[in-house]
Amino acid sequence: MNTTTTGPHLTPILGDEVAKEVLRWIGAFRQLTKATIISFNMQDYDFWGNGRLSNLLRRQLAHGAAIDVMTTPPPGTTGGGIAFKNKLALLEDLQHNGAAIYLHRQIHAKAYLFADSENSTMLIVGSPNLTSTAFSGHATHSDNLLELALLTGDTRAYDATLRFIETNLFLDPATVDFATWSRQNISAVAQARGGS
Repeated sequence: MNTTTTGPHLTPILGDEVAKEVLRWIGAFRQLTKATIISFNMQDYDFWGNGRLSNLLRRQLAHGAAIDVMTTPPPGTTGGGIAFKNKLALLEDLQHNGAAIYLHRQIHAKAYLFADSENSTMLIVGSPNLTSTAFSGHATHSDNLLELALLTGDTRAYDATLRFIETNLFLDPATVDFATWSRQNISAVAQARGGS
């Protein structure tokens, strides 16, 4: 029997396992060299009291990780809503601390790519957004979503997916960097910050 595999080993996981895997990679016991986070929606998620997304990513940025984030702009047309304010605050915080932020109104993809200082990689692609309802899994609460993702540590799959994202998502004509978006939406940003 031939036991040679022709492709990467893929493991299916549910939303709470995605959250645990993301936490494992961005948490205190691993030093990242690169993280690429693609999520239609995202919150400053607290991983069950193990740290907020912003704090964990700031720590990785302070240790020299290159972090790219792609998401949709803050929701709504004005800066008056709480969802707008929260997402704006998260994106401003990450950009201020050195993350590259890309926005695309039509992005619906969800992918989490990590590379660490020991040359290990992880690729997670599936349905979960980086939010508390998507990352809770098992539909144990009426607000939680039942999510599915595939993960692999295969370096070839990681490299191919990263190249695809950089070429097809970051360079899409409708993709805009966060600073440009902020200038284009200066009134809404000012309103969210408490100005007029």
